[in-house]
Amino acid sequence: MKSCKSDFTINKKSFSENELTYWKKFGIDESVLAKFNVSSISEYTTKNKEGKPYVVSANPNKFIFAYENKNWVKLYKPLDDKKYRFQYLGIKEQGFIFGWKQLPAKGDLVIITGGEKDVMALHAKNYNAITLNSETAVLSETTVDELKSRFVAVMVLYDNDATGVEQSSKLAKKHGLQRLVLPPLQNAGKDISDYFASGRNSVDFYSLILASLQILAMEIATDKVVFNAKELLERGEVEQKYLLEPIFPQKGSAVLAGKPDTGKSQFARQLCIQVALGVDSFIDFNLTTVHHRAIYVATEDNEDATRYLISKQFKGLNSEAVENLRFIFADTMSTDEIIKNLNEQLTLQPVDLVVIDSFGDVFQSNDSNNNIAMRNTVKTFDKIGKDHNCLILFVHHINKAAYRVAPGQEHIQGGAGLVQKVRLAIILSEGEGDIRYFTVVKGNYCPKIYKENSLELNFSEETFLFSNTGKLIPTHELGNQTAKDAKDERHNDLKVTANTIFGDKLLSFTTFVTEYCAVTKKSTATAKRAHANLVKYGIIEQFNGVYRLKDYISEDREETDVTLSDCKTLQSSYSGKPSDLEPHCDLPF
Repeated sequence: MKSCKSDFTINKKSFSENELTYWKKFGIDESVLAKFNVSSISEYTTKNKEGKPYVVSANPNKFIFAYENKNWVKLYKPLDDKKYRFQYLGIKEQGFIFGWKQLPAKGDLVIITGGEKDVMALHAKNYNAITLNSETAVLSETTVDELKSRFVAVMVLYDNDATGVEQSSKLAKKHGLQRLVLPPLQNAGKDISDYFASGRNSVDFYSLILASLQILAMEIATDKVVFNAKELLERGEVEQKYLLEPIFPQKGSAVLAGKPDTGKSQFARQLCIQVALGVDSFIDFNLTTVHHRAIYVATEDNEDATRYLISKQFKGLNSEAVENLRFIFADTMSTDEIIKNLNEQLTLQPVDLVVIDSFGDVFQSNDSNNNIAMRNTVKTFDKIGKDHNCLILFVHHINKAAYRVAPGQEHIQGGAGLVQKVRLAIILSEGEGDIRYFTVVKGNYCPKIYKENSLELNFSEETFLFSNTGKLIPTHELGNQTAKDAKDERHNDLKVTANTIFGDKLLSFTTFVTEYCAVTKKSTATAKRAHANLVKYGIIEQFNGVYRLKDYISEDREETDVTLSDCKTLQSSYSGKPSDLEPHCDLPF
């Protein structure tokens, strides 16, 4: 049958067996095609950009289907290259929504999906669905309001590729809709049609909807902050849940810290691998996973280094690599980009564990001693863990002064802000040879025995794997440096720094702060604390309103008072105001 419009012509024919077989794999039969006004085309005629007519014909290896409308059609050529797969003939209707006419007046659920084929595949499974012109098309407030008035629930289900995930998230957030996200599909499948073609059925899809609604309920519950006692107890189990019982909690945030070369990254990576393998223990503790999946965010090791390390670890575990462990290589990403990628990956596939290696690269401040900035950074990732019901484990460093002392939470870089906010803090320290010590320095629900004693582990340089020796060592016995020795070392470090900055110079408080920051690359706040300690320990002294090394006597300068001329010279070289200097530094001008 021939259909003629003003600037194009289509010749329709009956569907061939091969064409019907194509549609059938998505669950779409001839009755569904008829309902949505889909035709098989033997050939069509239209004009090119120069206005010259041309004809395109179908053949057994080139299907041509038409989504027909009043004065225009959208052609679908599924076997063509991607750039030729879709074509419009005539003038497309503004704001057209495929599937709108087929919607019932009222219903329980309507799904906004990514294409005409998806709409029909859902309809064939008795689900109401519509699609816009593309996943990036704008949905009007008027349309959303009407959908919400006609249906109990409105959900967004786009492709599970990067564009689909991003656009469905934007659409859902803008209009307050619930999202459905498909699991990874075989053979590069990405949409709901591919989902059904892969063998999934209506029961599987219904389970996916229920899971999505449960996540919505959890998100609503998470947003709620006021509960009465009855509501609180009704929210779920009262027993504490663990990823690694009784140490690592099931969700929230934790930190694993240590000096360089103790193997903390290998430890975290091994934990990820064993989570992904679905084994039931790690260093002889019960490992309880729900999804058997983990994500490792690497801000330091690149792909080559990681490939080498995990090849050793998988080999040492006598296991093959698995798809359940994903790596995000984030050495060039900002913190916001890391968070965006992480949320997308967790939405695509939930996991049991996320490792951030290392914390310093996601910390959102230049001052590592800023407690508020520390807490805010942890809070951001802690919320991700709670929203996605997984544990976020930060790999971090300890202070240099703590390298040879018994582990304590005060030794983890970042001050109290970091340790206070995480639920679990662990320090991994060195022993003799291949021995490492695993010390819980903070554990909200960790038994006292693991807080007072450290686990003795063996670390293999061959396989980069840890194993439990079965020994518990009193934590206070670790380290070969006393508190007095550590204090003396800090004192000596301060003297070295002071000698570097002062020499035989006289410096104002402000000048010292500037030079300290330049020499040590540390913050102004740290410089001010260093100045206070230098005065406290008697390393520098105030001298006529400025500061000098207390014990320094120049070979070519006698120790005399600073003259008025000296002070005026100092003032002329200082670009600030005298009031910017330390309050008790009264210069004589």
